[in-house]
Amino acid sequence: MAIQPPITPARAGERCRLRKPQSGPVTLAIRAMRQTEAASWQVRQDHEERSALAALRTRIAAQFAADAALLKGFGA
Repeated sequence: MAIQPPITPARAGERCRLRKPQSGPVTLAIRAMRQTEAASWQVRQDHEERSALAALRTRIAAQFAADAALLKGFGA
């Protein structure tokens, strides 16, 4: 098992060593792209669900109209 040396103070022109690695610009850009993709995917899912609900409502309304016409025909 290797022994980790203690963190040394920053010397002239040297960055201090952090235990937690820092995220570079490429990593930050990839994270931002993934968040954007996830958000756009959610918007697409919401749109598809709304379209499916609208189609279902249209079919139910058509079935009610057909049933009402059928009942009206029996009452005459």
